[in-house]
Amino acid sequence: MTKSRPSAPTPATGTGVTRALGVVVDDAKPSGLLTLSGVEMWERFSFYGLQVLLAYYLYYSLAEGGLGLPQPVALGIAGAYGGLVYIAQIVGAWIADRVLAPKYVVLIGGSAILAGHIMLAIVPGLTGLVIGLALIVVGTGGLKVNTTMMVGELYPNGGPRRDAGYSIYYMGITLGAFAGPLVTGWLNQSWGFHVAFGAAAAGMALGLGQYVFGMRRLPASTGIVPNPLPASQRTRWIIITAIGLAVIAAAVTFGLVRADNISNVVALVVLIATIGLFTMLLTNPQVTTDERRSVIRYIPVFLMSLVFWTLLFQLFTAFAVFADTKINLTVGSLTMPPSLIVTLESLAVAAITALLAVLWTRSRASRMQPVTKLVVGVIAMSVGAAVIIPFSLGTGQSMPLLIALLVMVFFALGESLFAPAALSFTAELAPKAANSQMTALYFLTMAGGSTFAGWISQAYREGAEAQYFGIVAAVSLGLIAALAVAYRLVNRALATH
Repeated sequence: MTKSRPSAPTPATGTGVTRALGVVVDDAKPSGLLTLSGVEMWERFSFYGLQVLLAYYLYYSLAEGGLGLPQPVALGIAGAYGGLVYIAQIVGAWIADRVLAPKYVVLIGGSAILAGHIMLAIVPGLTGLVIGLALIVVGTGGLKVNTTMMVGELYPNGGPRRDAGYSIYYMGITLGAFAGPLVTGWLNQSWGFHVAFGAAAAGMALGLGQYVFGMRRLPASTGIVPNPLPASQRTRWIIITAIGLAVIAAAVTFGLVRADNISNVVALVVLIATIGLFTMLLTNPQVTTDERRSVIRYIPVFLMSLVFWTLLFQLFTAFAVFADTKINLTVGSLTMPPSLIVTLESLAVAAITALLAVLWTRSRASRMQPVTKLVVGVIAMSVGAAVIIPFSLGTGQSMPLLIALLVMVFFALGESLFAPAALSFTAELAPKAANSQMTALYFLTMAGGSTFAGWISQAYREGAEAQYFGIVAAVSLGLIAALAVAYRLVNRALATH
């Protein structure tokens, strides 16, 4: 049961964002929000703390503490790992819907993530790598999708309080994503990869510990399997699982899945999974007619999310190259690493998200429709990409650091508007009998966006940066405008039936 909103706010210490956020937490927090936000913050700390170092660990020489793999192979493995983490959300969602209650799936998933990071920290070579990454992929699939879904369960009546709750939850994600790379990057520079991986394990241990302590505060609905798998179907699913694992093993053994075609494989899996999940949701006999209409309404939102994540993941592909080659990173006698610019985007997201959480609960801004937040979020990121154009026209021109930070502010504003609203929108439109599956669809947009960003970035060329970012901005604006119209038309059509 959610706490009622007090008639007058309790006095809070501090000023600015700190005081405002304290009020928002009091207003938006039913029991359990901080438990879920905390475990997700530490999971993102460990995830990004590893991801920022993974490619280096794979291709650095043995003398440098790495595994000494060829660089193309290393980048292929790192990309496949990122895609598989998000695709694994489907499995985690299905298990929570059919086999084991969500809050216990999160517990098991967090334990697997912790074990994976420990393997990377203490077991050298390919053995520790393969086992560690496999455990993290499986564990993240169980944890991430279900913590997101359970935040929606805290707000059965939806509304601005749900938006504020998701904003607080997403702020935890961005804080973890900001702190993890800073800590592990510094530890790696001073003590090597395995100490850095140990820090990621320690972060996950903290998150798992506070989750175990706070599980009792979660709603009773999170301890119930929404659509239990009948005993008569268990043998069939065990056989299906065994066949699937055998097919994967055979594809790898016979070279059908390789480092040089892994993006195509991931894209194909995303497409098949998307079609499969939408088909399951629309044909599920436990999904009501009104809920089917909500699933259809979600299709334009799903495509908007693909556009959004394709834009955001430019930060780790084309923009990462741009930061290294075209931005003046020198301030006085200090030269900052290009990766720090992208890291600062996460810090900006945390600050802007806190301010927006106040707006959603304390002003008329709470009347802004979720789909409007989605559209404005993509527009803000497109403007950020367009800001790059004037500073990349000349072959010898470099972008001032202040302008690069302005680009990051536009991206952070877009992310702060889009991501919490999309999570809340997903929870609002999800059928009761398949809540986790709907959330898994959202995470599929992250896997697809990462893949598309990699594809698009292959067209990036030094000396043609203005054309590249101009096309990215223009196409994104065109797509989000078309999808906004499509959403309105779909709503209108469904309202007449």
